[in-house]
Amino acid sequence: MDNNELRLGRLHQCTFEQALELRKRGFEGYHAEMAIHYPGFARPPAPTGVPVPGELDRMLDGFGTEGIRPELSVVCFAGDKPVGFVFIAVKQADGKKLVWNGGTGVFPEYRGKGIAKAMMLEAGKVIREQEADHAFLEVVAKNEHAIRAYQKGGFEIADRLIGMTCAGTGAAFFDRPDGLDGIRLVHGAPSAVSKLPFYRSEAAWWCMWHNMKAGQSVTAFDPEGKEIGYALFNRAYGAGGELKSVVLKQCELSAACVDREAVFRMLLAEAYGPFDPAVTYKTSDLSMSNPEVVRLHEAAGFITNYEQYLMMMK
Repeated sequence: MDNNELRLGRLHQCTFEQALELRKRGFEGYHAEMAIHYPGFARPPAPTGVPVPGELDRMLDGFGTEGIRPELSVVCFAGDKPVGFVFIAVKQADGKKLVWNGGTGVFPEYRGKGIAKAMMLEAGKVIREQEADHAFLEVVAKNEHAIRAYQKGGFEIADRLIGMTCAGTGAAFFDRPDGLDGIRLVHGAPSAVSKLPFYRSEAAWWCMWHNMKAGQSVTAFDPEGKEIGYALFNRAYGAGGELKSVVLKQCELSAACVDREAVFRMLLAEAYGPFDPAVTYKTSDLSMSNPEVVRLHEAAGFITNYEQYLMMMK
């Protein structure tokens, strides 16, 4: 960042309207770039230049839900104008302090000036000052420029994540498999799986149990009553109570589970429910560490919308 006009500050120094413009213009071109790499990636409606009713309220509500801290979030100013940001979230969960990079963006006309790298170096200092137990972010797997900027800030790749959408019949696992007598499935809140020894705590921010306010879990128990697997997912319903979408966040098994593919299929069948062409079935930042889960989705007719890396500060 070599321009004398540019300086770093914090989000709380911005007005609400400036914060909204940061969020909108900082991500400008992002969806188009994603669609080049991943044709199945959904694009938002084209901007019209007309303010969208309620968008400021939704942003502020999102900041609260996500844990975004304005006094910690880094902003780059050109004079008095904010032109780039790194949103930083902080939460306490399971006795640990967690930090998340909730998005990094730079206005298009200010890109290529080293702003992202400078902001990430500053964000790295802020995160270390928080003495967090873990710090996370997600980045598009093909965005090499962003990955290098995050590495400058002290982050390293920890996992690969995938977003998929069902475009088939769902026959591969929407019906519960036979031959697994004695396996019991129990539904509960996301917190029900948080204490399992094989719970995946190193996950995308929105796939962690404490960030799934409207989420659900299903846990698999073997014939001896031991937990051997779980799935975390969200279900959304229409105004008439009809199921509109199911989004899978996590699907994991214990090391003691022997028939892995069959139990994975059972959990997926339970999470997604009977196939209905009117329902949207998706994965969101699902870990690719379990290749059986990815293969089962592909066999069920799911297509890849995107792949990301989970990065963590070491």
